[in-house]
Amino acid sequence: MTLPAEARLFTIGEAVSELQGAYPDVSHSALRFFQREGLVNPLRTAGGHRLFTVTDLDRIRRIRNWQAQRYSLAEIRQRLETMDALASPAHLSQRLLELATHGEMAAATHLILHADDVGLPLASTFDDVLRPALIEVGERWVSGLLTVSQEHEISELSRDLIAELTLRHAEPDRLKPIVVAACIAEELHDLGLRMVCGVLRERGARVHYLGANVDPSSIEESVRLRRAEIVLLSISLEAHMPALRETIRVVRDTTVDMPRPRYVVGGRGCLGHREELAANGVEVLADHRLEGIARVVLADSNQHPDEISGPEEVSSHSAARHAR
Repeated sequence: MTLPAEARLFTIGEAVSELQGAYPDVSHSALRFFQREGLVNPLRTAGGHRLFTVTDLDRIRRIRNWQAQRYSLAEIRQRLETMDALASPAHLSQRLLELATHGEMAAATHLILHADDVGLPLASTFDDVLRPALIEVGERWVSGLLTVSQEHEISELSRDLIAELTLRHAEPDRLKPIVVAACIAEELHDLGLRMVCGVLRERGARVHYLGANVDPSSIEESVRLRRAEIVLLSISLEAHMPALRETIRVVRDTTVDMPRPRYVVGGRGCLGHREELAANGVEVLADHRLEGIARVVLADSNQHPDEISGPEEVSSHSAARHAR
């Protein structure tokens, strides 16, 4: 029986022969060195002999190319770690958490920005890397395993990363809608909405983000000034429903002389009030991922709310733990 090419295994001698066509200086000792440094991890036979997979050989080719570009061993290790993390964002999230909790903010920043450089999608960076890390930070903080100062510092790191990644990916399109986004009065949990705005900007939306704890008159002022087509509001606590109702009332009552915008609301605080809000023409985002949120927010303004499937809430659990 012939094994498929991707399942083939190479002894160390066969691996060297396979690689030397493109990399004449590759040797047995070089492959052993890569293994000792943790850059490659070949299989072992019962007798202890190394067996390299096709994936191992591809990895060694990358290492040699980076060496030719004069990357240091530490830089190569970082690049390999990021490459591995792209296949497992959970690993990248844990590494981010490890670096951040030890105060290695520059390294944590480099980790995430390099993941972006090598192709991790923005929505996945937010959904699968930042959010899980923030949730765990919140849980550790509540349990007393992290100090208040650590929690604050990691929150600020997250804000910086969201801002940098958003700037990298923003693609304003004059044909896409104008969005005014804000956390309503008393609502301090802003990280989730920041991520949503980043993904919307990546998809061309012209987003005007007002921040946390924004009073109704300021939201109304921005809606009028920007001629907003979509008003995107965030509410993480049900206790803030009165503020949400007041915000929508004020904006509607004072913008009757302009085209009526769509109202889209997300966050755990409004999930128990879907029928009430839908009856008032307000679309409610259900629990899903950022890709889904973007589809709903940028959906045809004439689409009926009942036809829209629910994506993830705007204000994530992690944001509720960390906004200040």
